[in-house]
Amino acid sequence: MKRVAPPAGVGRRPSIFVLVLAIVASLAAPGCGRSGPELAPVSGKVTYNGKPVPRGTITFSTDDPKGRNATGVIGPNGTYILQTEEPGDGAQLGEYRVSIAAHEDDVVLDYVPAKPVLPKRLIPEKYENPDTSDLKATVKSGSNDIPFDLK
Repeated sequence: MKRVAPPAGVGRRPSIFVLVLAIVASLAAPGCGRSGPELAPVSGKVTYNGKPVPRGTITFSTDDPKGRNATGVIGPNGTYILQTEEPGDGAQLGEYRVSIAAHEDDVVLDYVPAKPVLPKRLIPEKYENPDTSDLKATVKSGSNDIPFDLK
């Protein structure tokens, strides 16, 4: 049998191009993913007079100029999960002032009323503003379960 030489480049040392490509890929890999301040998962339950608040939004507001706020949607059973950048990623570690807004379903009208029709609040208005809610939270490293029982 006659032996045939392999095509050029096969069975030989990698070319400079392949080496450079491998080095660039290995340097880029550590840069992938999220960077910045540590986030911790935050979830909890919002109740009003002992009953779950069935809808709304919750916002953790920071006074740290380098910090970021986190928000969550309150589900039908009163539970929420916070996010800062992506769903469920949590909140930065630190102290927060908390506000909660909860209204009945939006009113859909087939006419324009003389006065604006506002949906009924499910909780007192004071909770909608972090300056008047008197709600505070501390987010620590690890998983955080932070319930709010409003009165």
